[in-house]
Amino acid sequence: MLKKLRDKIRYSAGGLALYAILLPVKILPLSLLLWGGRCIGHLAYYIDRRHRRIGLENIRMALGKEKSPPELKRIIKENYCHIAQGGFEMLRVMKYGKRYAHLLAIEGKENLDKALAKGKGAVAVIGHIGNITLLLRKIANEGYPASVIAKVPKDKRVARFMQELRDRSNMGTVLPKPKSLAIKKALTSLKREEVVIIPIDQNAGKEGVFVDFFGRPASTPAGPVIFAQRTGAPLVPMYIIRERRKRHRLIIDPEVPLVNTGNKEKDLITNTQRLTKVIERYVRKYPSQWWWVHNRWKSKPPEK
Repeated sequence: MLKKLRDKIRYSAGGLALYAILLPVKILPLSLLLWGGRCIGHLAYYIDRRHRRIGLENIRMALGKEKSPPELKRIIKENYCHIAQGGFEMLRVMKYGKRYAHLLAIEGKENLDKALAKGKGAVAVIGHIGNITLLLRKIANEGYPASVIAKVPKDKRVARFMQELRDRSNMGTVLPKPKSLAIKKALTSLKREEVVIIPIDQNAGKEGVFVDFFGRPASTPAGPVIFAQRTGAPLVPMYIIRERRKRHRLIIDPEVPLVNTGNKEKDLITNTQRLTKVIERYVRKYPSQWWWVHNRWKSKPPEK
C-alpha cells in the first residue's frame, strides 16, 4: 500500500515537472537548453540513487570485463546527461520540428525502401539508444506511414503529452494492451504496407522469450519475429545517435533475414536472438546513449 502511494506521488511529480519546463523550452535557445540538460543530468546522477545503482550494476555486468570502473562510472554520468538533454530536445524539436529538420540526418534510407518494395510492410526493430522520439519524428518526416508500439506512462498527463507529440509527428500508436487488439492493429498496418516500429530491449516479463544479452539471459519481446513469421514482413533494425552538439543521425541497417527451419518455436528464439545481438552491437558502439537505468535483466528464466 505504501509503495503504491510512493509510486503515485513520484509519477505525479514527474507529470508536474514535465509541464513546469514547457515554458523555458518555448523561449530559450536550443543550445542553452542542451547546456541546461547536461547540468540537470549531472545533478540527477548524484540525487537519483536508485536508478544510478541500477545503471552501474547493469553496465558492470555488461561491460565490466572490457572497461575500467572509472570508465563505467563516466559512461553512466554521461548517460544521465544524454537522457536529460534528450528530454529538452524532444520537447523543442517536436514543437518546432520543421525548423530543426536539418539537425536530423538519415543514413541507410535505401535499406528501408528496399524492404518496403517487397509489398509486405516492414517491422522496424529499435532499442532505447539515442533519442527515440526524434527517430519517430524523422521516419514520419521522410514520408513513411508508420506506427510504434509504445507503452503508456503511468502518469496520465505524461501519457497524454506523449500521445500529443506522436500525433503531431503523424506517427501512429499501437498500445501493447489489450494484446489481441495490439496484434490486430499491427497486422493491419503491415497489410497496408506500412512500417511498424517495435523496441525490443526492455524487460518483457513473462510474455517475452529469454535470449542472451551481454552474456546474460534477458526476457525479450518476440513481437517483431512473430509478425515477420505471420506476414513475411522484412525485419529492419534502425537506431538514432547523438553526434556533435545539436545533431543526430538515424541509421537504418539492411534487413535481417528470417531464419526458417520449420520449427516455429525454435525459430522464434533464434531470430529474436539475432535481433538482440544487433541491439547489443549498437550499445557497445554507443554505450553512453543506451538506457542503462532500466532494469533490463529483472525477469529470470524459469528453473529447469
